[in-house]
Amino acid sequence: MRLTTRYLLSNLFAAYLVAALAIGSLLWLLQMLDNLEQGLSGAGDLMLAAFSAITQLPEGLIDLLPVIAVLATAAAMGGLQTRNELTVMRVSGLSIWRLTAQALIPGLVVSGLALVALQWVIPEMREQPERLIGASLGESGLWHPAHGLWIRSGDEFLNVESLRLGRIPTGIDIYQFAEDGQLERQIRSNQALVQADGTWLLEDVRQRNFDDIDSNYFQVSETMPWQSFLNARQLELLLSPPAALSLSDLWQYVAGLKQRGQEVAEVEMVLWRRLVLPLTCLVMVLAAMATAAVPLKSRAVTVRLVGALVLGLGFQMLTELATYVGLLLSWPVIAVTVLPPLVLAVVATGLIARAR
Repeated sequence: MRLTTRYLLSNLFAAYLVAALAIGSLLWLLQMLDNLEQGLSGAGDLMLAAFSAITQLPEGLIDLLPVIAVLATAAAMGGLQTRNELTVMRVSGLSIWRLTAQALIPGLVVSGLALVALQWVIPEMREQPERLIGASLGESGLWHPAHGLWIRSGDEFLNVESLRLGRIPTGIDIYQFAEDGQLERQIRSNQALVQADGTWLLEDVRQRNFDDIDSNYFQVSETMPWQSFLNARQLELLLSPPAALSLSDLWQYVAGLKQRGQEVAEVEMVLWRRLVLPLTCLVMVLAAMATAAVPLKSRAVTVRLVGALVLGLGFQMLTELATYVGLLLSWPVIAVTVLPPLVLAVVATGLIARAR
């Protein structure tokens, strides 16, 4: 590897580290303020709040990775331009396209690491430390690694053996008792799909009414709606949000929803925004190079940094806006997630070509 390449890459990786530390510190502070607003009762709660804010940092940094990419690239290239080092590199024979290709390497490495983290690290960090959901569900809930989750509401008991892909309850048993304590009905289901209104659509159902002496066998049905007694907070604790799933689990979950004919656009949008993350980061590097390739008379790094920050945050907000509009108007998910970075890539490539 040439000396200029090593020098350029070292500057870029250092800029990525500084940008990540700066944005990470801001995210941690914002999360701490949010935790403090919920009320703390002592030093122990303060330590838990600080630790909770730290555990949420990786996911926040990954969400803002395009902003980090454009900010780091603009800072590194702006510094080289200010010291006339970028001019020396170009005079020595390094074309703007060669410099851009080298600048893409850190973006590719960092976005690849982000995908690895989304697949293996983030899901582990988002797991409820107890899967002790029972403790969070209140005194009526109990979770055991061998027997699953048990929850009681009045004379009705719910047992869930496990959660497939973090969101699909499997091995479900529902026991309904009479006022005198006698078991009236048992419902057994292989798995359930939780609807938006809290209703569970039980699949492969077998139920038996014990108050009917002539009913000795289970009545079998393919599906059966069950109005769950879990409130919104309990459901939130029980089911992992789509963003907490690994990439492979999220892919399987989306495929399962499509197979059942369920509404899938919102979850699929989360999946594709993660899959196009490397593309988005590389496009932001191109955009930063387009600004860094144009010499400024003042050669002010501050101007470049402000421009890069506005570009990164602006693109991030426009992407969020496109996501909501796409969901509202039922636009194709892949087009909504892939088209914006492709358009920006064309514009940035054109600007780099003009600056040759």
